[in-house]
Amino acid sequence: MNTHQIKNLEDLVHFPGAKIVNHEVTNLTSPGENFGSVMLSVDILFETATGTKKIQAVAKTVPPNEFIQEIFNTSVTFRNEIAFYKDTIPLLQNFQKQNNMETIINFAPKYYGSRLNLSGGNNVDNDAALVLENLKVRNFSTLEQVKGLGYDVAKIVLTDLAYLHAVSLGFKLKHPEIFEKEILPYLEEWLPKIQNHNRLKSSVGLLIDEIEEMRPLKERIFDGFDKEMIPVPPREPFATITHNDCWVNNIMVKLESGVPIQTKLVDYQICSYGSPARDLVFFLFSSVKSDVVENCYQELVKWYHEKFISVLRELDCDTTVFTLEYLQREIDFEAKNSQFGHVIFMLIPIFMERKNVVDISKLSHENMLPTEFTDLHKEKFAFVVNEFLKRNWL
Repeated sequence: MNTHQIKNLEDLVHFPGAKIVNHEVTNLTSPGENFGSVMLSVDILFETATGTKKIQAVAKTVPPNEFIQEIFNTSVTFRNEIAFYKDTIPLLQNFQKQNNMETIINFAPKYYGSRLNLSGGNNVDNDAALVLENLKVRNFSTLEQVKGLGYDVAKIVLTDLAYLHAVSLGFKLKHPEIFEKEILPYLEEWLPKIQNHNRLKSSVGLLIDEIEEMRPLKERIFDGFDKEMIPVPPREPFATITHNDCWVNNIMVKLESGVPIQTKLVDYQICSYGSPARDLVFFLFSSVKSDVVENCYQELVKWYHEKFISVLRELDCDTTVFTLEYLQREIDFEAKNSQFGHVIFMLIPIFMERKNVVDISKLSHENMLPTEFTDLHKEKFAFVVNEFLKRNWL
């Protein structure tokens, strides 16, 4: 599939009483905005009994680069993401409705259709596609990634994460057999390949060497960084669906008069089953402004916990064990054992200069990682290291 064609679109997207008469496909994102897939804008013209109707959608397709497919384990993660939109979200929403919840989860874009291939079976090939609503036409956009997200946006994102985690956890507690059969098979933990980890470690070493205050900490940083290669088994009772990739480019924000009123979380290809603390640590330290984290960390964690508990209570779940203190222990554990390397890695695409960004089709071992670093990157890196040290996470 090339970047401007989607084969057999009429078999992929269906609307009752409507027939596709035309469609136009263009690239949606610029280099550096998305790494694990190709994102296309798809304008679809339908013919209905009352006239024509236009749907503005987004199609997610597999990367044309075998190197990227290998990094993201596309043959598995693309299938898992389709399952999240097609099956998991409706299961969770119906569960909420059955429990008469006032707020139904609305943090993901609408699902229009998907396929793994054109030939049938479960293999993912270059004709795989996932079609969703185009959030940009509803005035959602990503915010400037280098600056990071402010306090108000962070609170909305944490609310969305609380709903994702708590509704999923409530479903698991109330319907464990369905959760195990219909949701859990699509929540596989994603770990980087050892060769890619080592290449990234070398790049991080170059970065450390350029920051005087970090040089004495090099081995300590490397020790923390290497922990991302050790799988962390899910721990009950907090284990639930985690997004695992909640960074600034996967967060779309709707503003009114410059004020954030709603966010959408996208890109669920590496969702897994584990501690909600993974998402909290990764989001806060990769994508929220440093001064907000420094001054409001405890407040934001408490905000998240209050939302998390309120959802579980609305689902009539026993919340006795899910204390703020227990959540903090989960945060401490995940920060020490799974998220330091994750955050450090994500700082690379966040702070990479646009002139050095390579198109996804041309990414390779040789050009994926930087050898030069901006002052803002160095500043954020030092901030993250010092915050992890201060909290005894490193």
